[in-house]
Amino acid sequence: MIQIFEKETTLTFSVLPPLYLPFYNQWNKNVYHCYKPFNYDPFNLSASSTSGSPVIIAGSGFFGFMNESGGRFIYDGVKTLTVVCYPGQTLYYNETCDPFAEWEKYNRLILENREQGTTEGFWSELEYCTWVDQKREAVLNGSKNMQSALCEEYVYRYMDRVERLGLPKGKLTIDDGWDVQYTAEGRRIYGNWEINREKFPHMEQLVKDMTARGFVPGIWFAPFTFTPDCSLAQEHPELIGKVYSQSSESGLKWVFIRPDPVLEEYYTKIFSRYISMGFRKLKLDIAYGPKDEMKELLKIMYTVVKKIDPTVEVECHIPDIFVSQYCDTVRINDVNFDPEGLWRGVTMEHYKVCKYSAGNKTLNLDHLGTNDPMPEEKDYLDHTNIILSLDGGYPCVSLLPDVFSKETQDSYVNMIHAWCNKRK
Repeated sequence: MIQIFEKETTLTFSVLPPLYLPFYNQWNKNVYHCYKPFNYDPFNLSASSTSGSPVIIAGSGFFGFMNESGGRFIYDGVKTLTVVCYPGQTLYYNETCDPFAEWEKYNRLILENREQGTTEGFWSELEYCTWVDQKREAVLNGSKNMQSALCEEYVYRYMDRVERLGLPKGKLTIDDGWDVQYTAEGRRIYGNWEINREKFPHMEQLVKDMTARGFVPGIWFAPFTFTPDCSLAQEHPELIGKVYSQSSESGLKWVFIRPDPVLEEYYTKIFSRYISMGFRKLKLDIAYGPKDEMKELLKIMYTVVKKIDPTVEVECHIPDIFVSQYCDTVRINDVNFDPEGLWRGVTMEHYKVCKYSAGNKTLNLDHLGTNDPMPEEKDYLDHTNIILSLDGGYPCVSLLPDVFSKETQDSYVNMIHAWCNKRK
């Protein structure tokens, strides 16, 4: 049933726990199934990891908001789901159905009048990312700074290792640690997005060399956040939003940026510089703030990038159907291994939320071998095998297998080649 509401309206439904909440998430945890009372606005809840669409599944019942006019889901923890629809909202619901099939119908209705942009072939191809591998090198060097190992030489060595392993080429994203992150006084700073020329003295040539060697260059940004002492925050203090992270030891305060039209010029200046260098993929990370604000920021960024070059891939990690329209690929977000093996469930729930929330988007099945820089070989291969068995997306190689035994290396490389061969 589809109902349209001209004024605020409250509906109640009889349901039984658990309720499945794809919009509610916590990093590295499987918290989508809920037994306890809650009162959530799915449009401005923090998108802390893999926050899906504003829908609820309760047994054989499906309930979903069809536009962004707003609303709330309230559950008493026993048997009553209350849905508050704000003026202009449309509610799609079916109390007796195959809820995941219904979810797909809901998606089709929302997408049927939405313009679908063109896609580039490389967007859905194999990717490499430096993040987990650089973390491992930092740990082995005794550093707690996971950005410390990343430098120009490291990227060249990474490409050499890929080639020695006989792995196929693909995208290669330079992750966190390429930019200036300390002031002259030694304070941490984020938001200026200037190249650290001590670590990357020849970034322009590096990008050319990556391309010449058969890789598609990508680069990481966290453009939803900044520190109050960066140039943008100093020029526009009204953009300083909610605190994302604050350290009592270092005094570092990382805050979310408030959406504002003035940001179009800011993002144009930043992204045009790196796109003109030859970067073809932008990994936009840490959109963990209130979802309505993150969506508006992403919309500005996506519009800016497509004006510069519509073939550049824009990736984000919010699969919500109303947010993912402003990116080309959706990252399912990574997990860490745990002794109990709960990572398997987290992996599959992240994937399920993304598959049904952003079914019209290509998924980055991030990261093969998980986000753990020091994994056991069996877990590393098990996670890789799981991810490569999933459809609708491409694998992201991060921690290269040459840190393990020859047997593990061969198994891993063979699995990657098998995935690529299926694509031909």
